[in-house]
Amino acid sequence: MSKIWTLVKREYSESVFKKSFIIMTIITPLLLVAMGIIPSLLVMMETEDQVRLRILDRTGKLYEPFSSSLQDTLQNGQPRFVHELSETNDSSAVLLGKNLVETQAIDGFLIIPKDVFRRNQITYFSRNVANFDDTNLIESTIQNLADQHRIKNSGLDAGIINELTADIRLKTIKITSEGTESERGFGEEYLSTFILVLIIYVTLLIYGNSVMRSIVHEKSSRIIEVLLSSANPFQLMAGKILGQGFVGFTQYLLWSLTGIGLVLFGSKALPVSSNFLKMDAMIFVYFIIFYILGYFIFATLYAAVGAISNSEQDAQQMATPVVFMLIIPIMIIGFLVKSPDSSLAITLSMIPFFSPIIMFARINLSNPGFLQIGTSILILILSTVFLIWITGKIFRVGILMYGKRPTLPEIIKWIKY
Repeated sequence: MSKIWTLVKREYSESVFKKSFIIMTIITPLLLVAMGIIPSLLVMMETEDQVRLRILDRTGKLYEPFSSSLQDTLQNGQPRFVHELSETNDSSAVLLGKNLVETQAIDGFLIIPKDVFRRNQITYFSRNVANFDDTNLIESTIQNLADQHRIKNSGLDAGIINELTADIRLKTIKITSEGTESERGFGEEYLSTFILVLIIYVTLLIYGNSVMRSIVHEKSSRIIEVLLSSANPFQLMAGKILGQGFVGFTQYLLWSLTGIGLVLFGSKALPVSSNFLKMDAMIFVYFIIFYILGYFIFATLYAAVGAISNSEQDAQQMATPVVFMLIIPIMIIGFLVKSPDSSLAITLSMIPFFSPIIMFARINLSNPGFLQIGTSILILILSTVFLIWITGKIFRVGILMYGKRPTLPEIIKWIKY
């Protein structure tokens, strides 16, 4: 055990005290916070540029109420929209409006057709049609004016109709299996799940590759023969897996403490981020648990790949099936958000190669209950023990094998030996 611990300390110290480790440990929580807060800030930001509009009103009825309805102002007090009415009503007016947009003399050219009340369509020309704030405001304003015109012509009471057709907003509240409630929407659920799942995916990939590359490097440089003079193959394998595992655990512990701090105090310090920080602090405990279990599963697989490979290029090719097992859960994350308790989601969350990501995503989305979570964890532990036993057999033979890549029948013989 002392030899394993010595190897663990060697692997740990070589990784933790690197500048790259310190930088990534600091940057990742900052990116996590930024991804939760910056979208809210950007949505709330308004441009300080005036929008210059030219309007061709072929109805002769909507320009005046439309221009008086656009009363939005910029932060400097200037009107947000500056508009002018097209003086002519023929085809030349359309060509002139398009030309003014093209030369950037105006920002937008709006055509209100004569039959707008029947066809329910207006046309807007602009160099930037992706500005949904402006386009939505123009559309909604014309829609309201058209509705008022129709109501007026019908002889009905506008106040009563507005009251009867008032919009109903959907307020979504998430109820967990423990009975707690929190106001959550699709954006918060998807964003928080995707960010945390992506961190698990990336770190499992990075630290698994670190184990594999370390073994391949020491094998190709014959350092492995020196190490085997003081430790047996199983001790060497255990030292590498545990050493890199402690590196990842250190990083996850720091990230989880940061996440718990944001959940508890972030919404008070930054109210704009409150919608993105409404998570159960227990999520970060599962965050660490499923990283550790997932790491041992994939680090063991990567160790086996490293042991039977003769070069880093060879190892990357042989590791492709392992990478696919990590990619599949990421590919179906959109389906999980919609159906976290479907039969497919439950089945995949019990398969050890997928469960570190899929079960954790389900916990964040629907909290499937302790029975399913506990079963998934138990299967992961038993699978890890079995894989370590299998990999140990491959490792002790493959670590000193040089030359051609072993075939599958040869690997099976190593396991049976």
